[in-house]
Amino acid sequence: MKKLLFVLGLLVSGLGYAQDETAKDTVQVDQPVQVPQIVVKVPYGKLTTFGDMGIKITKITDSRCPANVNCIWAGNVILDYDVYKNRKFLETRKITIGANKNDRTLLATAAEQLNAYSVVPYPKTSLGKIPQEDYVINMVWEQLTQED
Repeated sequence: MKKLLFVLGLLVSGLGYAQDETAKDTVQVDQPVQVPQIVVKVPYGKLTTFGDMGIKITKITDSRCPANVNCIWAGNVILDYDVYKNRKFLETRKITIGANKNDRTLLATAAEQLNAYSVVPYPKTSLGKIPQEDYVINMVWEQLTQED
């Protein structure tokens, strides 16, 4: 019985000590929270809307070096896409996405921006030529803050 009381006493005192430690783990955040970024999968050939704007990928030219091959040049992906506003066609655009390309902006308005993040699947020699309809473009949709 004494052993049981001793073990219970240790358990209660340990829990009390643990409660004090959690208060010390509180962190004060002094940095502003970044504007949310949403990653959206945009499949080939389907209109994907972002608010009142939308895009539809119409052609993909993939010259990236396959994953299991050593290449001199990393290659790139060229996207042809249509831009829509309120589901009405505006224009056709083209963007090159590659290791040396810094600008990946597909759409930009005063309130939001859409950037290409990645193109999947990544080519492999075992896959052969990837059909256009198998491609998915991962986009980052960023809502921009307005300065007063």
